[in-house]
Order: sequence, then C-alpha cells, then structure tokens
Amino acid sequence: MIKVLLIEDNPGDARLIREVLSDTDNQNIALKWVDQLETGIELINKDAFDVVLLDLSLPDSHGMETIISFREQAPAIPIVVLTGLDDEKVAINAVQHGAQDYLIKGQVNSSVIMRSMRYAIERHRLQDELYNLSIIDELTSLYNRRGFFNQAQQFMHVNGQEGNGFYLIVADLDGMKQINDSHGHHMGDLALMDTANILKEVFFDSDIIARMGGDEFTVILPDTHGFSPSLDTFEQEIILKIQQRLHSFNLSAGRIYQLSISLGLFHYNPAMPVTLGELIIQADHRMYTHKKGKVKVL
Repeated sequence: MIKVLLIEDNPGDARLIREVLSDTDNQNIALKWVDQLETGIELINKDAFDVVLLDLSLPDSHGMETIISFREQAPAIPIVVLTGLDDEKVAINAVQHGAQDYLIKGQVNSSVIMRSMRYAIERHRLQDELYNLSIIDELTSLYNRRGFFNQAQQFMHVNGQEGNGFYLIVADLDGMKQINDSHGHHMGDLALMDTANILKEVFFDSDIIARMGGDEFTVILPDTHGFSPSLDTFEQEIILKIQQRLHSFNLSAGRIYQLSISLGLFHYNPAMPVTLGELIIQADHRMYTHKKGKVKVL
C-alpha cells in the first residue's frame, strides 16, 4: 500500500486528485487530505506516509517556502509538487529545493500521477542510501569525518538555541602502528572495529560517535548533570567506564593484542561559545596527556 498525503487547499482540486487516484488499476492507495501546511506537518508527526502531493499556494505558506518548510519537518518523505502553474523555471526551482517531481494539475491522469509517485519514492530512497554511504565509515559503521561534522554542527545549533552544554571526547586506539606492524593490517582493522564496538557499548545510541580517520574517534554526549563537575572528574568517570569494559573485553575476546584506548574530554558552554574545531583541539590536548601517562600496550 502507498500512503499518500495530499496538502491542497482547493476542495475541487482535491476531489479531482482523489478521483484520479481511484481510477488507477492498483487500488492499494491510502489517501489523506488536509488543506494547510501546518495541518499536514501535524499529521506526519502522528502517522507515516510514503509520499506527499504538495500544492505550493496554501493559506499558510506560498511558493518555495512551502517545500522548504515541509522538508525541514519531514526530510524522509518524498515530495511531488502539484500546481496549476505551468512554469518550467518554477519547476526547476522546486526540484532544486528538494521536490522529486512537478506536476501540472490539469495535465495529470492516473498513470502519470502513479508513475510520478513511484519514481519519487524510489529516487528518494536511492538519495538516502547515497547520503548514508557518504557519512558512514565503511569499516566500523560509525559516522565518518564528514558525518561527524554534519551531525555535530546540527547538535551544536540546537543545543546552543536551547542553552544546553555538551561534552566532546577525542579517543585514540593505542598502539595501532604496533598492531599493524606485528600482526598485519587485517588485525589493525579488527582492532578498529573492536574499539568502535567498545565505544558503542559505553555510550548511548543518541550520542554522536564517529571514526575521524586512522585510529582517532570522537564522541559528543549531552550534559545531563544537574551540577557542573570538573573536567578532570567527569573525564575520569568516562575513562573508568571504558577501562572496565576494556578489561572484560581483553579477558574474554581472545585477541592476539591487548586493546587500549586513550581519551580526552572538553565541555562546551553555550554562554561562552567556541567553534567545533577549537573543542576538538582542547579535547585532543587532554587525550595526549592521558596517553603520555600510560604504560605503552602492544
């Protein structure tokens, strides 16, 4: 079944679209109709839809802003624009702003609209797959560097608006070169995957965990404390959690290497904002302090 949301303020046009869709050979279509953008956005937060048929001239939104507003609220739903305006420049502009197709109301029939919706759903799925490939590290399935900066910038923006702080952690797999030199790069890859799994077990799914490249990882986690512990205190709490998990792993995993992780942590205070790059540098300095104070593990 294809679940379709029609956002159209003209009852006559809405009735025609319903009739066109009822004319299709495949009757497996569920259509819901609303006459305002705000109502449509409220509906997508309560129900799941496969595609939206979106008029650009609504009582509460007009033109490209309609597409932009809908995409901000529902980026996972493909958009097919339905409009009475036959203008190629507007059509191209609509696609550039995120619509998958642009149909003229008076020129659609059942086969045209069904083909457009099916193509829109498939193109959107392929775009999502390509986007995910571009932001995910293939070896560890964590975010890669690009994915990290993408997610982290959004996280900083939202938390900054809400006045919430957060922590950024830089973590290194210790002895990566020695593992590669002594046991081969396939073992180095395995150690990286083991490190990624340790981080996933210690932190939450809602935290941003990434492999930045080589043996370096980053984590962003919200500041959920009702008070402000010192950086040293909270850093030691995180180090202890990871060391406990590493100890269990090294005893039971049967690897020919001992897994060891060094980390540093820094706090972002929205009252004294700094850039993401500056946060990484500060956490990196603390990570190297931790690394230098450890016995080297091969």
